[in-house]
Amino acid sequence: MERVLRIGLALLCVLLLSPAFADENDTDWKLVSDRNEIQVYMKHRDESRLKTFRGVTRFELKDEFALAAVLNDYGSYPKWLHFVDSAEEFDRRGPLDRSLRFTTQLPWPLADREAVLQADVQQKVTTEEESVMIELINQPDALPPNNDYIRFPEMWGKLGFRRLGDDQVEMTYELILDPGGYIPAWIANILLRDAPYFTLERLRRIILKPEYQNQYYDYLDLLRGPGRPDSTTNIAGQPKS
Repeated sequence: MERVLRIGLALLCVLLLSPAFADENDTDWKLVSDRNEIQVYMKHRDESRLKTFRGVTRFELKDEFALAAVLNDYGSYPKWLHFVDSAEEFDRRGPLDRSLRFTTQLPWPLADREAVLQADVQQKVTTEEESVMIELINQPDALPPNNDYIRFPEMWGKLGFRRLGDDQVEMTYELILDPGGYIPAWIANILLRDAPYFTLERLRRIILKPEYQNQYYDYLDLLRGPGRPDSTTNIAGQPKS
């Protein structure tokens, strides 16, 4: 019951405060790229020198727990999350609320960057809708400064899916960040525009790899997926002995 209440309160806060759950038909979003069944949209924010980018794609995903398996594999992040060179978890208040640090290597003469974020999972499972969204909230002061990196002064994002019916899902990746330091806004916007496309293109391939199938995580209330308490996997996602 406590977990259900916590998820409900998190969802309520996000619905009220977060632009991630704004109307998907918002006319402020402009289509800037449509290739390989991935649409990338752009929105300008008056309060920021940079633009917000959103990528959307649809594909077949029979086992929804595969997304959790990929997200728990921090070593794999550089293989699919665009610009990310490393990812680590440095704090956990619960399986749905974690603190993460990402680093990215930029070409000379640009300095390398790092992001310190809270990853907050919101899930919604009803008879009419099923979705899991990870909101990435900037926490630049959660770790001491690192002289080897410039820390992003602004960053916010979301990554997740919603069930469309049968085995089809719609995956969304949305990102806004200010890289800090000296990077002209026009260059930063070009880099940001590419991030949703390459992230989703890689993720939808990696999520289907055998090592991410048949997992089970008891903190997610998902309807699809072979991993269940009475199946051949335990709650840690490992085969039962």
